[in-house]
Amino acid sequence: MRIAVDAMGSDRAPDVEVEGAVTASLESDTEILLVGDEAVLNEKLAKFTKHGAVSVVHATEAIKMNEPPVMAIRKKRDSSLMVAMRLVKENRADAFVSAGNTGAVVVAARTILGPLRGVARSAICQCLPTATGRVVLIDLGANVDCSTRQLCEFAEMGIAYSHYALGVENPRVGLLNIGEEVGKGGQVAKEVHQNLSAAAHVNFIGNIEPKAMYRGEADVVVCDGFVGNIILKTSEAVASLMGKLMREKLESSNMSKFGAVLARKSLYDLKKTIDPNEYPGAPLLGVNGVVIIIHGSSTPRGVSNAILGARTAFETKLNEHIHENIELLRKTRVIPLESSNETLKAPAEDSPEETPLAETA
Repeated sequence: MRIAVDAMGSDRAPDVEVEGAVTASLESDTEILLVGDEAVLNEKLAKFTKHGAVSVVHATEAIKMNEPPVMAIRKKRDSSLMVAMRLVKENRADAFVSAGNTGAVVVAARTILGPLRGVARSAICQCLPTATGRVVLIDLGANVDCSTRQLCEFAEMGIAYSHYALGVENPRVGLLNIGEEVGKGGQVAKEVHQNLSAAAHVNFIGNIEPKAMYRGEADVVVCDGFVGNIILKTSEAVASLMGKLMREKLESSNMSKFGAVLARKSLYDLKKTIDPNEYPGAPLLGVNGVVIIIHGSSTPRGVSNAILGARTAFETKLNEHIHENIELLRKTRVIPLESSNETLKAPAEDSPEETPLAETA
């Protein structure tokens, strides 16, 4: 098992990538290829007395967070991101992990790896904490405008990830909507509801509101990338606000400080529950390879968990199961997915949506 890591992508690169890779390699038998400036990476690695099966692949450039994705991958062909992605394409690595520019990762994956057979559009998913465990939310921003077909395929991809990578038996699938009643939402939402309801192999529970999602009433929740990204960022903002308010209250008096000491373990467990670094990254599903994206501010623990998550996705043959699910969907549809609302607005040049593949390969 060999995993390529874009070592120059995060806000604190390459320190967190190097430490995370060393941790993951020592915890498993995973071989890790750190891609980036060879001299810098070797200097960082030398600080560890043991670093497992970690080696360096040289890349002369790095894509910054604020660079337009399409232009960045066109101009910086020897960037750490592009070199690492090509390692997967050339079968020199089994999976790819990056804490870099998300748009650039999506564009590069769609360009270099190409779409998974039968999948109309790739999508980003991630685990969010709930009252009973965790839920897979898909899509988180790779697609702003989605058709019926794409949303139904997101459901199938989310099911495969939840079942095979996370070990959830018969995942419950919900369609994020403004109400639970049948018929809520626009035409696309209604068509998605009809198709998923007709698919006997899908444990579809119908429309779901955010409050029910956070109560843990579904294992997979489907939405377009615009809504999903807002849900994700709002969740992060609320978690940050609640943490800030809690600290202020706990430090407001000696009695509160004493109570905080007594509740230290519970507070620590709560922090781990809502910390994205404790989850296996955000997979980009629907491309012909295993691609894991993590936040630019990730810690070494976040990098390590993403690497181990990539390993699990590859070992469980996640992409094969996604293809199987897509084939089942085609056999059970009640609305012609190919013709239903498939005309989308052309994306801007720096959008990760529908990148002109031939120009960037």
